[in-house]
Amino acid sequence: MKSLLAVPDTKTRLGVRDQFFMALMYDSAARDCEMLGLKLEDFHEDNNTVYLWGKGAKPRLVPVSGETTALFVNYRRKFHQGSALQEPLFYTIHKREKTPMSDDNVARFLKKYADLARMEKPDIPERIHPHMFRKSRAMHLYRAGMPLALLAEFLGHEDPETTRIYAYADTEMKRKAIEKASQNVGEVASLPTEKAFWEGDDDIIGRLCRGY
Repeated sequence: MKSLLAVPDTKTRLGVRDQFFMALMYDSAARDCEMLGLKLEDFHEDNNTVYLWGKGAKPRLVPVSGETTALFVNYRRKFHQGSALQEPLFYTIHKREKTPMSDDNVARFLKKYADLARMEKPDIPERIHPHMFRKSRAMHLYRAGMPLALLAEFLGHEDPETTRIYAYADTEMKRKAIEKASQNVGEVASLPTEKAFWEGDDDIIGRLCRGY
């Protein structure tokens, strides 16, 4: 994430926009559709929060960092001089009118920055998509100690069970580390086979794939 956020050339208007977009998407763990549905009035710099409108137009107030708010202030100065509060936060100009930025536009600049960042960090995945930002933020918060119930609320999950994937993923990382350590000393640890909680549950699998 640090490598991706460092790539945009913030001496250019588009660089300022793209860096702010990626920083906000990560910091708020927003879905792509939530990002593209934001209006200027949804970002509150006075208390470092942003309103995200999730599934069923249900709003949730999400805190963001002071650094992200500083990026917003710089972005607003370059892109929203004299804008009405109801205008889209991220937009493109079409027939002299501001229209919400498209999914395709986001996909293009994410690919561009991922390709550039990969020159320095080859382990960056070949295909970067918006949901990776959301999943990365969720895992980082979980590792930092955020309880799953609070994480579910932060992510806007209707069913808290969906959020358990992050706990399971962390368990798997610990398991692999134990196995690797055991192999290094010539012993293979006998670990119990653990069934993933989503196995056989098509509803949970579907919601995980869709991001809600």
